[in-house]
Amino acid sequence: MTTDAQDAQDPFDVDAATEADRQNAGHPSEATPAPKGVPRLHVAGTSTVCREIEAVRAQHPEAGVFLVTLSWRHNYNCGADQVIVANEPRGAAFDLRPPPKPKRKGEPKEQPSTLSIDELHGLINVGEEIVHLLLDDERTHVVVMDGYPQGQIYARFAACLAGRCLKLRRASRHVTMPRMTAPADAICKAALARFKKCRSVEKMRAAAEAYYHEELADRFP
Repeated sequence: MTTDAQDAQDPFDVDAATEADRQNAGHPSEATPAPKGVPRLHVAGTSTVCREIEAVRAQHPEAGVFLVTLSWRHNYNCGADQVIVANEPRGAAFDLRPPPKPKRKGEPKEQPSTLSIDELHGLINVGEEIVHLLLDDERTHVVVMDGYPQGQIYARFAACLAGRCLKLRRASRHVTMPRMTAPADAICKAALARFKKCRSVEKMRAAAEAYYHEELADRFP
């Protein structure tokens, strides 16, 4: 069954972003690819993103660095050549971050909201587009971040999805990926377990749809 989310646009215009990156601060024609064995996908959060980009520059000075952010509130480039604020399929910018702290002492902490079906589909799109960026040019590095301090939930989730999408394209030999760390979230882990059985991105989308309706649709918040 085809959903609106499946038919929607990509979360960001990769071709336009790539062209802008090359024109503004991108790869000179004589630039060298990433050193062999160096991962080109990096996970970060609000406390680590600038340091992560500095580390990329130190290891590969001629890299073109894309920062893909899963929270529109965190869109400072931190030294990246291009910042891409990822969107849900219907166009809303992602804002995946911790819930706000209680305003008064003694108030209960707000619980994180459950991922919506649009967010699940959108994160699969983000994984696909990260792979597109990495395969487009072997000098490109992608740093993906969310609104959490270490990127420990959704940035990790997006990186794992990108790894899965790369494998499904049978292109793993073209991109050195980092050793993946599971996201620190039960919903993301359960989704990844379902996606592991899928043999195409379309089957991942169908699995996301089934998981949402079976396990998440009636959850609150």
